[in-house]
Amino acid sequence: MLETTFNAVSAFFSNLLASVLSLAKVLLRSRWGVRLPAPEKTRCSILGNGPSLNDSLTNHLDFLLETELVVVNGFALTDYFTRLRPTNYIIADPNCFTFNASTSGREDLHQILKSLIELVDWPMRLYVPNFAKGSYFIQKIQAENRRIELIFFNSTPIRGFRWFRYWLYSANIGMLQAQTVVITALFLMINRKFEQIFLFGADTSWHEQIRVDEGNQLLIKQIHFYDKPKDVAFAPVYSDAHRTRTFSMASQFLSLHKTFLGYEILREYADFRKIPVLNASSKSYIDALERVVIRQPASQSVGESTNT
Repeated sequence: MLETTFNAVSAFFSNLLASVLSLAKVLLRSRWGVRLPAPEKTRCSILGNGPSLNDSLTNHLDFLLETELVVVNGFALTDYFTRLRPTNYIIADPNCFTFNASTSGREDLHQILKSLIELVDWPMRLYVPNFAKGSYFIQKIQAENRRIELIFFNSTPIRGFRWFRYWLYSANIGMLQAQTVVITALFLMINRKFEQIFLFGADTSWHEQIRVDEGNQLLIKQIHFYDKPKDVAFAPVYSDAHRTRTFSMASQFLSLHKTFLGYEILREYADFRKIPVLNASSKSYIDALERVVIRQPASQSVGESTNT
């Protein structure tokens, strides 16, 4: 009885402190009055860049085209970008908003920007964090492609009491800690109030590609659906700007813990908003979201739950 009371009191003050600190961060970092666009269709499909997306694009393209499409980060580097002509694009990689014309070593960022400017000839919304305003990336898009509508969202992480978090989440003042761009995409689409949200290409299988070399350097092979596996090598994951040391195994698995915990928090929020989030990835380690298998065209049965 005494231990239960102690734990309850401890949890209360922990949530109180977290709520106060989150409110302070909101006042310093967030922009009030953010509004997300209403859905154009009742359902949306979020395309993660995991290797399993190849299977979904091959077998379920008709289904995807009947939903409102949401793509993320490096999708503009693929041939599917101009084929699918997605109406929603989310970029959450901070590196996109810190590079400039003279930045070397990140040719992918230059290519993403070039693709957005030169290839997008359809109306498209680009969702980026509020801190991206004024960056070279955003200035180039604003100046050179008026077809792209910029949607700035508050990425300020909110912690504390559940009612407090959900109040700020729903008002687009902040969000849960998003360790991946897919979590960011899911959160934004929940707040857009789709009737159903489908997730594809969310393998979340980075732990399969972790190695430690003879010098105790952490190496990871990061494979996307648009990569050729034979062309992707294990590379060090550096923890400092000078590239002198890599992350430790402990810190890497802590990051994975935060990722999977983020999906659990997101599922609770989706349940609160009464919006089904369905994981249709052919391969995925995410256990917090209901799994479904797409069986038939969307005009008929949309799929079967793997939990029934």
